[in-house]
Amino acid sequence: MSDIETRCRLYNLMHGTSLTPEQYYKQDTEQVNKADKILAKEFKTTIGIERNIKNKIMRKL
Repeated sequence: MSDIETRCRLYNLMHGTSLTPEQYYKQDTEQVNKADKILAKEFKTTIGIERNIKNKIMRKL
């Protein structure tokens, strides 16, 4: 039994679903891609906030 099959069975038991390993793999990769996009967006926002603060400090000096 492969790792993906084990994870799929565990997911099915925890959530009461009946996904096949292929469906689980597709769903898992979509969730990872979505999480990566959210992290990248938050990272860009943080850089923007830091840049704005730096600019405001420099204006006051």
